[in-house]
Amino acid sequence: MTLLSESFLRKLDVLSVVTRRPVHGQLRGAHRSRRTGAGMVFTDFRPYSVGDDIRNIDWGIYLRMDRLILKLFEEEADLPIYLFVDASLSMDYGEPRKLDYACKIAAALSYLALLNHDRVNLVAFADGLQRVFPTRRGKNQAPQVFRFLESIPPSGQTSLQSALRNFFSVPRTRGLVIVISDFLDPDGIEPAFAVLRRFRHEVVAVHVMSPEEREPRLPEDVVLVDAEDGTASELEVTPSLLEAYRQTLQRHVGEIEAYARKYGWAYVQARTELPFEDLMLKVLREEGLLR
Repeated sequence: MTLLSESFLRKLDVLSVVTRRPVHGQLRGAHRSRRTGAGMVFTDFRPYSVGDDIRNIDWGIYLRMDRLILKLFEEEADLPIYLFVDASLSMDYGEPRKLDYACKIAAALSYLALLNHDRVNLVAFADGLQRVFPTRRGKNQAPQVFRFLESIPPSGQTSLQSALRNFFSVPRTRGLVIVISDFLDPDGIEPAFAVLRRFRHEVVAVHVMSPEEREPRLPEDVVLVDAEDGTASELEVTPSLLEAYRQTLQRHVGEIEAYARKYGWAYVQARTELPFEDLMLKVLREEGLLR
């Protein structure tokens, strides 16, 4: 699988990932920091206090008003970005396959983050942490990121809560968490999302869906096998059953979006029939995730 073409990467070179909050980064980058110091963007004044850096005193105000006033500047910092890719067996479905589409999204977002000197953390998860790619920074790390994403195999059941709890069980700098998943989690989304709320991360939920899931075409009698736990059910497919399925799916999608919007998070539907470039260059820009 070739994730991204050279021509598409050139189109990404003029974009960047947008965060809605000041960041808690440690190194110089392209995002507004919560710290104030020796940055380039002037933000405010405040009275001088003992111990402040005298280089930031506004001597013009001192000469005019005989008052020591400190100039405040906003530092630019790197953004910690945590990308979680659902690699459970339910993602091994559709044409194009949901997992392949999810990995292309992760590759494009990782490339943009590396281009802007952000710190990228990649996690493939199923019923826990399947694979973890340690923190990388700088555009020259992109080939390693792509190889990692190309090598993710689908396996196991979905437990986003378990994956998030395990990953954030060690201290992590607050940043932007991007979850790319079909969100077919038997425990629902609330226990998992509560983990991110507790750590006060900014969150983007990218909901990967195939057309076969939204409008299934099935014979009248069918045996459905759960992709993750292997359980089978014999069904007679009737118009009323299909309508009940559509309503359940619509309710599931609505609950995820409503939860995200309630807490000021971004929610994006990534429909796999949509050309990938349109998703990245139009949909994500319209949602305000890229600029």
